[in-house]
Amino acid sequence: MFIGSCFSENIGRRFQQARFTATINPFGQQYNPASIAQSIELLLRGKEFTASDLFFYNEQYHSFAHHGSFSRSTVEETLELINAKFWEAATQIKTASVLYLTPGTSHVFRWKSSGEIVSNCHKLPGHQFEQQIMTPQDIYSSWQKAIAALREVNPALKIVFTVSPVRYLANGAYQNSVSKAHLFAAIFQLHQELPNTCYFPAYELMMDDLRDYRFYAEDMIHPNAIAIDYVWQYLGQYFFTQQTTEIIKTVDDLTKAMNHRPRNAASEAHRKFLKDCLHKMKDLSLASGLNFDKEIAILQDNLG
Repeated sequence: MFIGSCFSENIGRRFQQARFTATINPFGQQYNPASIAQSIELLLRGKEFTASDLFFYNEQYHSFAHHGSFSRSTVEETLELINAKFWEAATQIKTASVLYLTPGTSHVFRWKSSGEIVSNCHKLPGHQFEQQIMTPQDIYSSWQKAIAALREVNPALKIVFTVSPVRYLANGAYQNSVSKAHLFAAIFQLHQELPNTCYFPAYELMMDDLRDYRFYAEDMIHPNAIAIDYVWQYLGQYFFTQQTTEIIKTVDDLTKAMNHRPRNAASEAHRKFLKDCLHKMKDLSLASGLNFDKEIAILQDNLG
């Protein structure tokens, strides 16, 4: 399971493409540690979201606990989307083997009307919120509590801490540096004290190995596809066994083969290509337990 910034989303998709069973950001992208901790606690509590958890603004219904990608024009649509993702994740977090936590900033926004820290402001007027920065102790306390509750129901869970390499420059470069420093200090303490945890240096890879701007998207802030691929390859060296690496390579080759568009789909050469892919999928499915039923059905249909 992956919870955190857009960077965790990018890496989480790589796991899914490699056929890992992976749940990504069940509340949408979350950046501050308080919202990430709250999302864990909500999933463990297992309380369904209702209309009272939503508010209407700019012709859509929103949840302060969710990213804007969950917002819809009716209460029913919004709750259907929110709760479908919620119950899937609430089940999986109790059996997940690894949880990646990727905060991006120590800055939080508190809605003045209720005093709650929100995951997303949904473009409400700024005067309705109070901005604060969490101290390392604030972050440590909120995450230590959430992780303790999680370990009660999933004691074997391994936790990987990362820090998003995306710079949050709304308050300037200096505030961004202070914000990241608070994250590092809290995560360092958690990693030192909690068993079955580790730190993956996503931030350091971007800041040091990939410090040239050719590894950034057009906004010069977010990593581009080349950078994400570099971090993914490094992560594989960091965590994967040789057998897992070989399986991922085979899955990647088969995915590219399925996306191949032949010049002559009726040729004998293309039929042989499809038969080879079909045999490889069946062999890999038997050897690894990965499910290729959908792809196998497509190949068999194409072969006639």
